[in-house]
Amino acid sequence: MDQCWEDLLLLHWPVDESLIKKSLPPDLEVDLCEGQSWVSVVGFKLTGLRISPFRWLSWPGFWEINLRTYVRDKFGNKGIWFYSLDSSDELAVVGARMLYGLPYNYARTQGTSHKSKISFSSSRNFPHQSADAEFEGTFSTVKKKPRHVHSKLDCFLLDRYRFWSRRKFSHTSGSAQVKHIPYDADYTLHAEYKGELFSSQGFDEPNSKPVLGHYCKGFPVQASAPSWMFSIAGHANHR
Repeated sequence: MDQCWEDLLLLHWPVDESLIKKSLPPDLEVDLCEGQSWVSVVGFKLTGLRISPFRWLSWPGFWEINLRTYVRDKFGNKGIWFYSLDSSDELAVVGARMLYGLPYNYARTQGTSHKSKISFSSSRNFPHQSADAEFEGTFSTVKKKPRHVHSKLDCFLLDRYRFWSRRKFSHTSGSAQVKHIPYDADYTLHAEYKGELFSSQGFDEPNSKPVLGHYCKGFPVQASAPSWMFSIAGHANHR
């Protein structure tokens, strides 16, 4: 798949490692930065989606909001585990659930970006899955060179090129890779969140503003097919 991620806002909170560990499948481990585990709320606009072999199909852009944490597998590969992904595109929700096993949910998602401020909202109303959220961030419009964001924690939270998920009836987690340029991100000057994204996954909602926030204008992205498809192709080649 080819796509573009635009106007990304990423807000981060430290969460107790033991709580995250309980929420993960047994074949994944909590990834730590200097002994601390993290959970993030992320909002962005997805545009320019093209899916092989149907690249001639035009796909309208849509806003997406997700809750994620940071993990690694037994081989030391680092990536992301998504707790929830909310989107207003019903077809994308169904396709991502079927293809990747990602926990996508249909929700009314919106985003607005104006000058140095970006805001997101979502409303998901399904039995046992309802969750509303609102969050925003402000940032400087003056770019600094060299790249503003470059600390060890920044790289830990942003430089992730793999994600895991588990399809229904599967006993193992599958992964896929994403390719894009490094984040050219800025720190948020001010950020706020309120909602039910954490509590919908069994966590306490944050009682403080995010410890760290990032804003990025965006970049093109390539995503690989899920690992189970390569496995099927491999079996077919050996017949």
